[in-house]
Amino acid sequence: MAGSRVAQVTNDGTPSIRGAIGRRILVVEDSSSARRLLQGLLLRLGIGLPDLRMAATVPEALQLFASWEPEIAIVDLQLRGSPDPSPSGVAGAPGNGHARNGAELALQFLQRNPALKVIICSASEPEGTELQPLLKKGRIFSMMKPVLASRVAEVLAAATALPPTTRSAPSR
Repeated sequence: MAGSRVAQVTNDGTPSIRGAIGRRILVVEDSSSARRLLQGLLLRLGIGLPDLRMAATVPEALQLFASWEPEIAIVDLQLRGSPDPSPSGVAGAPGNGHARNGAELALQFLQRNPALKVIICSASEPEGTELQPLLKKGRIFSMMKPVLASRVAEVLAAATALPPTTRSAPSR
């Protein structure tokens, strides 16, 4: 699994998130308690508040993605998407509407920025989803809920240990 990549460790044996420090991180989670927990964990791990944005909905995530251009996205797999597939006028929204779930949102993010590091956060393994091929290739990482600081650090370290790919122009 992609999340099992070997990451750099600090002198005390904990994963080093040095590669994530200073990068823009977008957390997309519809549960307010889970958003607060992830925000607190990321701040305690050393992520600066100016480099962290939180989104509760697909439209909010798409707007932040388009305007802020995150380098890392942590996306809830069971995110409730937009039940209405009609266009909403949100900047960066896909042609016919919003993603219906976290998996679709992650794929839309990657389509717009292939260099983005995506971490799927879920209470269940994302196996059997449309993300499975990307998980196997190491393009998407995953972590299980409930999230622990050590696991967040491990996945961030693994995701940022890979050399960044060049950002390509948005697909049309």
